[in-house]
Amino acid sequence: MLRREEEDGDQDAYGPPWRRPDQPPSAPQTQQTVPAPPMPDTVLVYRDQHKQDVQNYAIVGQTVWVFTSQRTQKIPLSELDIPATERANDDRGVTFHVPGASQGQ
Repeated sequence: MLRREEEDGDQDAYGPPWRRPDQPPSAPQTQQTVPAPPMPDTVLVYRDQHKQDVQNYAIVGQTVWVFTSQRTQKIPLSELDIPATERANDDRGVTFHVPGASQGQ
């Protein structure tokens, strides 16, 4: 029965298309992915106005944890100028927001 379907060119709608023996196999289809452009670093602006670029960080309570392949750094939020940090990141197109932070810091 299967041979007759192959000979007749009968194909199941849900199965892979059958190839006639005299047809070369089709090249596999590859999906090309375009890498996303890298995100700009987040900048932390300290109260003394020096800056630090970071890529991987988390805000937990009143601490910014900065993770790099070499080390982990703990930065108390009280050492940062939060409004200046938010403005500097806005200029870069990066969102930086401290949950519950008041603008008067």
